[in-house]
Amino acid sequence: MIPPRGAQGRLGCLAISISTGFFTCTTETIEFIKERFIFVRETAYDAYRRSSYVLARSFISIPALIVLSLSFCLITFWAIGLSGGFSGFLFYFLAACCTFWAGVK
Repeated sequence: MIPPRGAQGRLGCLAISISTGFFTCTTETIEFIKERFIFVRETAYDAYRRSSYVLARSFISIPALIVLSLSFCLITFWAIGLSGGFSGFLFYFLAACCTFWAGVK
């Protein structure tokens, strides 16, 4: 059983970690602003569909997000004191991947 103070500390650390993930990915916003004019021009001339652009950007960003999420999880999972073994780490890793992906989008 985790004492209430320990649980509160871990929950606070997780909240800070998730917000750090969002703020880490804000550099992608600048990249999107640069590409917006090209995207609008090419979709206006029906060069490609919007879904093609979104899928291509997603496939390009996935490897970087996996590396970023994995390094983040390897550092923070045991430092925070989370338990659950490999399945707990995998859940934490998937949650971090989703957080970083939401931060990019």
